Amino acid sequence: MKNYEKKSFFTTLYLFFIPLLLLSSVVLYMYHQDKINDIEQNILYQMKDYTFDFKGEKFTLDIIENDKKKQLFKIYHCKEGLCAYFQTASTGPYLLKVIYDKNKYKKVYNEFLTDIFKFSFIILFLLFLLSIAFAIYSLKPMKEALYLLENFLKDIIHDLNTPATSILLNSKLLRKRGDFDEIERIELSAKSIASLYKNLEYMTPNSINKDENISIEEIINEKVEVLQKIYPKIKFIKDLNPLIVQSNKNGIDRIIDNLMTNACKYNKKNGQLSIKIHENQVIIEDTGIGIKDTKKVFQRYYKETDAGLGIGMSIVKQLCEVLNINIYIKSEIKKGTQVILVFP
Repeated sequence: MKNYEKKSFFTTLYLFFIPLLLLSSVVLYMYHQDKINDIEQNILYQMKDYTFDFKGEKFTLDIIENDKKKQLFKIYHCKEGLCAYFQTASTGPYLLKVIYDKNKYKKVYNEFLTDIFKFSFIILFLLFLLSIAFAIYSLKPMKEALYLLENFLKDIIHDLNTPATSILLNSKLLRKRGDFDEIERIELSAKSIASLYKNLEYMTPNSINKDENISIEEIINEKVEVLQKIYPKIKFIKDLNPLIVQSNKNGIDRIIDNLMTNACKYNKKNGQLSIKIHENQVIIEDTGIGIKDTKKVFQRYYKETDAGLGIGMSIVKQLCEVLNINIYIKSEIKKGTQVILVFP
């Protein structure tokens, strides 16, 4: 399950489960109170029967002076347990006090509590299953919509790949007739479309080959050469030491391309982009607008501005996981972002 699906799933689960839990708690509390009242009323009627023959050891008996404050045929919670007062056979100023032992009452009450806890657990479990089923069902329309969106994007970009390739080929033929700035701009635009197409090819990189020897320095130099033409106002600072890794060239190319393109795209006017290779690390640092939430930046379709599709950094994260590359991001709003790639 993807991050946005998990978030939607758990949000729906909580929003559905918690109100049901509160409602069932109120119902169970009312049932508890009603049941306790039934138990006490049942004991009261047993007490009344006891006053006719005084047989059995279930209750104890006491005779007290008549007190008008004490109501007859009513359960009281006294220190001995449950008590009720009844009129004596004589008309004297005395009352019969029938007592139901506290320990006996606790035993009955605890048995009832055990039953209600078992019942509550079953209800809670069923409500939780119902909430999970509802959350899964509520995800279905969203998943279908996202599936259609992803397929739509792939189809659109796939259709754009053919004319982009044609533009690149024809621009190379035009160069033979003369080298113009316009031709170079056409080539760069076509390469941007081709780069977007390559990104969508890696939207779900579950398994790719990692058996190529790749020069990271070479890839960075190629990217800088292209980006300098697209972003002429950005100053590129390189401090590159040779670094050869065994991995997948297209995958590494996508990671570095996305990171460097973002560093340029979200940089400030006349900003800087620094790229360093130190031992097994590649450090890309810009002077751009910064990232508000670095934890969410790898989520698919997450965007902090209106620019882009919100899939580039998601692809970077997935490729890093597949290629066993550790990625770290530090960012400060209006000051810039630093991305560190640590190769195995």
